[in-house]
Amino acid sequence: MNAEPPASSALSSLWQQIRAVLDLVLDLSFKRFVTPHLVRMLYVLSMLAAFMYAMSWLFYSWWGIIVAPLAFLLYLIVARVTVELILAVFRIADHIAPMANEPGGRPAVKPGSFTDPVK
Repeated sequence: MNAEPPASSALSSLWQQIRAVLDLVLDLSFKRFVTPHLVRMLYVLSMLAAFMYAMSWLFYSWWGIIVAPLAFLLYLIVARVTVELILAVFRIADHIAPMANEPGGRPAVKPGSFTDPVK
């Protein structure tokens, strides 16, 4: 029995993405990060959660008609800023990593060792 769907189907594309994410998740060397690949899915899940939260406000009380859109917008803003902060941290890490290998660059400190910069 073949575990992969036919190459021409839309499921093939989805299956390839799932395999790529699983390869990243099961990578025990931690040379590549999985978070930048999952951040879109996390944001979509945040949007769905914001929608459900707003709908619960809408049907919870009579003043939910006013509060629900504001809560939805506020939740989306917070989710977007959080996702952008996460991506910024990973982009900074991507830009700093090659600098550590440059000649004349500052050597990386080994874990567990402490050097006093004031000396």
